[in-house]
Amino acid sequence: MGRAEKHSRHGHVPCYSAAAVEWIIGLTILYAEKLSSILFDRLTKNLTEPLKCRTNSCMSIKEDPPPGSVFSTIRMERVAEKVAKQIRKAISDGVFRMGDRLPSERELAEQMAVSRPSVREAIQMLELRGMLETIHGGGSVVRNIAEQDIQKPIEAFLKEDRQRVLELTEVRAAMEAWAARQAAISRTDEEMERILGYLIEMEQDFEVGRIRPEVDFKFHTEIAAATHNTIFVHLMDSIYHLLNYSVKIHREEVFATRKGQETILNHHRKIYQAIRDKDPDAGESAMNEHLHFVVNEFKKKFVQP
Repeated sequence: MGRAEKHSRHGHVPCYSAAAVEWIIGLTILYAEKLSSILFDRLTKNLTEPLKCRTNSCMSIKEDPPPGSVFSTIRMERVAEKVAKQIRKAISDGVFRMGDRLPSERELAEQMAVSRPSVREAIQMLELRGMLETIHGGGSVVRNIAEQDIQKPIEAFLKEDRQRVLELTEVRAAMEAWAARQAAISRTDEEMERILGYLIEMEQDFEVGRIRPEVDFKFHTEIAAATHNTIFVHLMDSIYHLLNYSVKIHREEVFATRKGQETILNHHRKIYQAIRDKDPDAGESAMNEHLHFVVNEFKKKFVQP
């Protein structure tokens, strides 16, 4: 690039050609854009990553702990993550069960002293993880964390082959014997009132000669809830329709007689009494007696020797 010297009172001043001036301006713009990009990256990084310690009074945050350290690195959490963690724990602890509706965004924000946008973001995070779903009309409800797309093929097996119903009942026998034992240990007075309510309904149905399998099933699901074992409750919920169908077959086809219905009612009375008395051994024994009786009677009616 050509350059001429121009004399002034300040001395010799370089005089650039038009092409040189254009090149210098272009280079200046390029550097300005690069500098802006760097500054923007620095700014957004500060906004999205945990704050680094800038004074001697706080501990610096490192990506990885020192080799051999017994402690893990401490990282700052965003408010939304802390909100999501509290909601997740409430679901895990059984405070909110499958199908329960969460408090509104405003109520959650007030209870946790955070902003509504933080609550909204936390709910979206849990929706992405499959723990919550938004319902029509607003609000969020707890989803079944054990739900899988396996019910339809299994339901087909149950309807086509009574042997599969027997297999399901044998699985129930093992699961619900444990549930009766655990419920006797951990049940609350409120849960006992609900279990008693379903037992009373069964007794009333027996008096008038009515069969309602759904009441029998609700008696068992309330015992499952009384275990206070979140994973077990969700597992039971995940095969809700399968269990309900098996109970329907038992009550309407295996124990349709007056004598059969009375035997089943007496079994439920014994289960209730054991859980009410907080006797885990008696609870497990009563449930075993009930479901093993169901299995044996089912074999007599449907399974060929």
